[in-house]
Amino acid sequence: MWSQLSQLLEAVSRWRLPWLRVRKALQVGDRREPDYLGGNRWLVYLVPKELATIFGPRRDGPWWPFHCLTLFAALDYLRRENTGPLPRDPLPVAGLQRPEWLDARTLLFVDLKGPESVAAGAALATQGCDLVCTFNNWPHPEGVIASQHTLAALLRYASWLRESRRWPETAAPVAWLCDNERLGTVPGRPGQFDNRYYIEESVLPGPNYLRERGIGRIVYLGAPGQAPLADLGEHLFEYRQKGFEVAGATLSPEGEFSEPVPLDLAATRFRKIGYLLAAGGGFGATVPHPSSGG
Repeated sequence: MWSQLSQLLEAVSRWRLPWLRVRKALQVGDRREPDYLGGNRWLVYLVPKELATIFGPRRDGPWWPFHCLTLFAALDYLRRENTGPLPRDPLPVAGLQRPEWLDARTLLFVDLKGPESVAAGAALATQGCDLVCTFNNWPHPEGVIASQHTLAALLRYASWLRESRRWPETAAPVAWLCDNERLGTVPGRPGQFDNRYYIEESVLPGPNYLRERGIGRIVYLGAPGQAPLADLGEHLFEYRQKGFEVAGATLSPEGEFSEPVPLDLAATRFRKIGYLLAAGGGFGATVPHPSSGG
């Protein structure tokens, strides 16, 4: 896995990304702040490979091909003096307990705000869950999506995972970590960096792949009152059509999981128009200005 990860990150790094060194430096977290363990061991994880590995799936497990590397690779293009961990917990992770219903036959989509998904995933990983990240856009000081906060959260919890993560030796629950702000609310304006993105089919395992690995239930975890976003909703409906149990649960701001209940899903088709792919992989590009010609 180490060699595969290195090759993928090196492939991304061959692309020059000058838009990450623009007029205004991007602030990621606060380097003056300690990480979750109260120290500065987060500095080790300024190396993309290190951070992607500790927040990735089990080394020899089945979920590695679905782990997104884009946000991790961005570390190589950020100014170290402006990069640090998130200064506080977006969720009360110390008291967050893996619910009994999250078992080895369950695939969990954690679809909260980026930093909250990272916090919930970190807590679950210390209790035996595997992780897959879907953060597939580039951060930018003029970005439509503030993915730098998600990156700062990854830095906050990395050393905690190094110390406390329980790597499962056999089949285990797996949590797909998503940012529920990924679709944005409005398109980018001309001159703005549009890094909105959606969950691509390539980062989702197919029905046969899941069944072969003992997965029979899929749970969508959102905030109270939140319905599945359109991109995932389409795939959840298809999973149900293929015979999977598909349910929804919530995670409260106090860190309490609700019991899963059947999701009300409709057959819809997500429109992918308007999302900008980046030259180095993932999503993000500057919106061009309209031509002044006739």
